[in-house]
Amino acid sequence: MNDTASDRALSVPRPAAHDASRNRALGARGEAIAAAYLEDRGCRVLERNWRNGGAGELDLIVRDGDAVVAVEVKTRSGVGFGHPLEAVTATKARRLRRLLIAWTKERRPRAERLRIDAVGIVLRGGERPDIHHLRGIG
Repeated sequence: MNDTASDRALSVPRPAAHDASRNRALGARGEAIAAAYLEDRGCRVLERNWRNGGAGELDLIVRDGDAVVAVEVKTRSGVGFGHPLEAVTATKARRLRRLLIAWTKERRPRAERLRIDAVGIVLRGGERPDIHHLRGIG
């Protein structure tokens, strides 16, 4: 029998509700760690989890000197599915840029520059967070 992609998709078990809740909690923890990390490096958090209707969300918006920076935060509990930063594609960076422009039109911050950064965090039980910060990704 020749099964189609949609047949295979139907046969893949969906994550249990507690898995989705665990993932949200992991993401929220990662965002809090990223905010503290950036603040320790002189950034000021301007906003968290800003949403623009159905267009998407900016995890963090920070001021870094004369720049306003949208920060995408990716958090994982291991690297079995790859490093968290591998999930930040060029397409994602373009969407983040559009969202940051929308945010600046709404909030009107004084900024000489706009920048998109990504912070990848790996949280393994009992270990310090492994944090990687990429500046200017898009």
